[in-house]
Amino acid sequence: MSTRNFVEILHDPEVRFAPLVKRIRTSTAPHFLLCAAGSELSDREGISAAGLSAQDRRLTPAIDAEALLKGRPISADSLPVSPRGIVSPVVLTRSSLRLAGITAAIVDCGCFVPPAVDHVSFSEGYGRCPSTGRAMDLNSVQRLFDAGVQTGRDLLNTRDALVIAECVPGGTTTALGILLALGHKVEGLVSSSLPIVNHSERQRLIFEGLKNAGSEPGYYRAVPLASVAAVGDPMQAFVAGAVLAASPKIPVIMGGGAQMLAVYALIKALIDCNYYQGGIESVAVATTKWVAFDRGAGSQSLAQLIGAPFVAACPDFYQSRHAGLKAYEEGNVKEGVGAGASMAVANIRGSDDSTIVRAIDSCYDEMVLGKIANLS
Repeated sequence: MSTRNFVEILHDPEVRFAPLVKRIRTSTAPHFLLCAAGSELSDREGISAAGLSAQDRRLTPAIDAEALLKGRPISADSLPVSPRGIVSPVVLTRSSLRLAGITAAIVDCGCFVPPAVDHVSFSEGYGRCPSTGRAMDLNSVQRLFDAGVQTGRDLLNTRDALVIAECVPGGTTTALGILLALGHKVEGLVSSSLPIVNHSERQRLIFEGLKNAGSEPGYYRAVPLASVAAVGDPMQAFVAGAVLAASPKIPVIMGGGAQMLAVYALIKALIDCNYYQGGIESVAVATTKWVAFDRGAGSQSLAQLIGAPFVAACPDFYQSRHAGLKAYEEGNVKEGVGAGASMAVANIRGSDDSTIVRAIDSCYDEMVLGKIANLS
């Protein structure tokens, strides 16, 4: 039996997470924002577990968004599954948000296919493969950042806590991209949705992209958004803007592993170069234990390197009734759609480990097996 707390604090030298917990526990209008996007990078085999084929992976952000809000996909017949047949973590997220009493909304930051549910679109188009060194146009990146800032400010009018999450197949590789562009020595540290992390191929793609971009190494520290344009994806700039705008007034949990740690590094770079005036004292990154303790990566070392408060939800899926959920304990899928953050917040707001796993089991019954379940 594990002796870990359900929410394990992995890096928090300035003790920022405890005050966030108090504010999130007592918040009366918390909100979850899923920021979805696509990148041509996901067409490559061996990069992402977010779908069986390249075409499936292009649909995954839309399907996950639909399932999060409606409990079922609209743009496809079934939920996304990994190459090993393990279902999307949207099941974990939807059930946890229900337990926590948190509303959810969708932002299309640049999907291949827009979600067929209510959403806000700031799409400038999906990202090109970062190996080109021209993943996005810099003006598009700037518009996405500005849209994020405005969204963050707007949320302050009605919300008192924010969980902001991502759905970007291939996004751990674009995360590696902006981390390397910003000068961080993170080779071998960035996790993956695949059980075995293909560090060498991902690094090859990013170094090829940085070479093709042709900028001097220090350029991206001076112009951080250019790192997104060169080797990033559409979600990153939007989330950076939203977090910077919202966090001075409300607590913000960034839901994800390497992808949100990379955005945190981007945010710090924007502050350090005086591009944006503000602070991130009320921000933490939350993931799952399957990312945090992944022996094929080094997420905790990455969090320490960039100075991010970093926590992990630690459910025991061996308690689950479903083999498809127990498979998470074997390193399949690991994270996505803010699964770790949503489980952590459900726990912070009063649900224990067993309650969370039972709720996820019931949601699995409903969303995967088609059974009517009582999730109250």
